[in-house]
Amino acid sequence: MPSTYCIRPGTFSDVDDAAVLYTQSFANEALLDYMFPDRAVNPTAFHAWVSRRFWMRYWTPEYVLTILDASDGKGKVKPVGFTWWHRPTESLSFCERWLSPYAWLCPFMQSLLNLQLYINPIPGIDHHRVTIYDRVFSTLEPTVLHSPRRRSAWYLSSLGVSPELQGSGYGSLLLRAGLQEADRAGVATWLVGLRGLDDFYSRFGYVEVARANVGELKDWDGGIIMFRGE
Repeated sequence: MPSTYCIRPGTFSDVDDAAVLYTQSFANEALLDYMFPDRAVNPTAFHAWVSRRFWMRYWTPEYVLTILDASDGKGKVKPVGFTWWHRPTESLSFCERWLSPYAWLCPFMQSLLNLQLYINPIPGIDHHRVTIYDRVFSTLEPTVLHSPRRRSAWYLSSLGVSPELQGSGYGSLLLRAGLQEADRAGVATWLVGLRGLDDFYSRFGYVEVARANVGELKDWDGGIIMFRGE
């Protein structure tokens, strides 16, 4: 691990970098291969979808972007990892929901993004394939979030690290930073893990409670639903 790194709140200028890191980090994810079957030879639609999704998250107050910067040893610092956490609306302070300029701007920006999607849809997207995860999870969510403690939990939506630095401890640093914030807030956290990551998350206190690879996702090799701090 490089000796110089910094974990900081993500800003407007980090959204595109986070989108690029996502496309790199999840290059071999089977679920994304199903959603975008041509992405290996024609990644344009996939990259555009990720970018628009991340911009919508940025302009949604419940989402929090965190960036990990690292130095390459030559004085150049760049983002090498990120997380998106989703907090339930009730976790937001009164100021975050109603008083900040960002909160006032969010509805306007969301409308612009939705208008862009309507006027300029991404070519080559199969809507049925792209929404498979959302469809399946909408049926699971009521049974998973069955208690007030779970409904107030923060959700780790995405964690990505540049491929050449995976296994160097950056993912642990990012996850630990988010968990410290959740612990200070006194809330549980949860996630849907990809294949082979259950041992990693278990080291941070996560416990399996259900599976998301059911129904249309029955052939997915990931989908472990884990909670921490119940």
